Amino acid sequence: MSGALRAIPVGLLAGTCAAVVAWFLIGDVGPASDLADGTRAYDPPALPWPVGVLAGAGLVCCVAAVVRRWAVASPVVLCVVAGLLVGWAGRVVTAASIGANIGGGLMLLFGLPLAGILVLVAVVTALVIARRAQRDARMSKPDPSATAM
Repeated sequence: MSGALRAIPVGLLAGTCAAVVAWFLIGDVGPASDLADGTRAYDPPALPWPVGVLAGAGLVCCVAAVVRRWAVASPVVLCVVAGLLVGWAGRVVTAASIGANIGGGLMLLFGLPLAGILVLVAVVTALVIARRAQRDARMSKPDPSATAM
């Protein structure tokens, strides 16, 4: 598998890690005060902190894996941006505050399709880079019939 095709699974893993890291870094965006009886209107799903640390380490490892090849880094960067957008959308959709339904609806309407488009562009970019590398390798092969006499 060429380096450009390896960027697809690395990018998807990096995007997933970026979504989890964004979820942890943004934190709960609900109201600061609870209801009168001490309960909250909605509790967003909670993940233990080691999951956030592992996701951050995974994101760092994925970025370190593609640092040397900048041409292959572009699909991974697009997937990381899509992951950050998905993490942000998750926090906006699960916000327990007045007006969150408008922001959540806008994130579902615009944010998530944009994230999908970014991932699609990342896959197409990786395939184009792989095709160009394959064509360049085929064109640079010496012709064995040219040296035979």
